[in-house]
Amino acid sequence: MTFHGDPLLLGDLVITGTESLLPPEMRAFDVRTGRVAWKRADEWSLTRSDVIGVGNLAVGRNHRGELVALDSRSGEPVWHVPHQGESFRPDVAESPAVYDASIIFSAPDGNLYRVAAETGSIIWRLALGCDVSTSVTVDGDDVYVGCQDGRIFNVRAPDGDPLATISIGQPLEGRLLIVEDRLIVPGGGAWIGALDRELAGVIWAREDETRLSVVQPISWDGALLTGTGDGRLLALSLEDGQTQWSTRLEGTIRGLGAHSDVLLVGTVEGKLYALRAPR
Repeated sequence: MTFHGDPLLLGDLVITGTESLLPPEMRAFDVRTGRVAWKRADEWSLTRSDVIGVGNLAVGRNHRGELVALDSRSGEPVWHVPHQGESFRPDVAESPAVYDASIIFSAPDGNLYRVAAETGSIIWRLALGCDVSTSVTVDGDDVYVGCQDGRIFNVRAPDGDPLATISIGQPLEGRLLIVEDRLIVPGGGAWIGALDRELAGVIWAREDETRLSVVQPISWDGALLTGTGDGRLLALSLEDGQTQWSTRLEGTIRGLGAHSDVLLVGTVEGKLYALRAPR
């Protein structure tokens, strides 16, 4: 059993999905004791995406890629949004995002949806006409999402009206990141770049010598952090993308997190590093 996606800390529970074989399994742990508060292994289990919280709901993807809401206290299903049409992708891992008591998510049918958090009813639907391959990013009233064909969309969260589109010619994956006035875009390989928030153009782009293995880069200590499959941790300038500093760790770097002046780095091989910024 492998844990996948960001867990949800809600009240005194940590709720997380797994990437286990069918039937998929998910668990809720008591924060104080680490004991399992509840678990389930069925079609309602949240699997590969991040688990997000809205009120007392834990929301994420099931193994069919459908959006599912569970009662966080009991793990019981509250609602789900079934696939529209015949589209089906069992590998969907793109995470939804919360906006004003609602949830915005992409579906395998090429649409972007906003649904009410309480009921799962559809508020609006926007046809993108592409295979969405990034998680949804919400910043204020702006929604950003990227596609496998290299297109990025900026959409109004309240009503789903499209604001801007740009094609960068690179397949996209992971999570788009807003840092100040820039949109950080991780490509599906060794490419990473920065765009202005209005999607008017690319500010900078770079292609590393090795595939970038971090699907969610972070901003920390004035730099953009990402990592590679050969264990290089890279701190890039937000201004021009140049390397400010780097260090090599053992394993394939996958997860990054930060608390104050401590950086946490997780690898596919199961190692966890804690580092401080070089001075």
